[in-house]
Amino acid sequence: MFNDGSYFEAHDYFEEMWMEAVGNYKNFYKGLIQASVGSYHLTTENYYGTLSQYTKCLEKLEKYPDNFGNIKLLQFRQDINYIINQITIFYSKKNHSFKVTKILFIELNT
Repeated sequence: MFNDGSYFEAHDYFEEMWMEAVGNYKNFYKGLIQASVGSYHLTTENYYGTLSQYTKCLEKLEKYPDNFGNIKLLQFRQDINYIINQITIFYSKKNHSFKVTKILFIELNT
């Protein structure tokens, strides 16, 4: 769902997982929910919403190892940081047009 751009559906899926999760997985799934919402905002050009959700997502996912829950979190976090930086540049330069050059992708450990 997430990787094919169905962020709303991914949000619902991760929310179900979050509601059933215990321990370390609770905040992990909350971070994935926020990544889904932030990615949805990115596709609708709501960059303030993207920044807000991605920042909250990183606050949660930074507490986990680089590989957690069968997901390569290091690359995921790096991609989120890249997008945050690009949006920040967009807002700091009045004549800079923002174009999405990277979307988030959840890469699984194999």
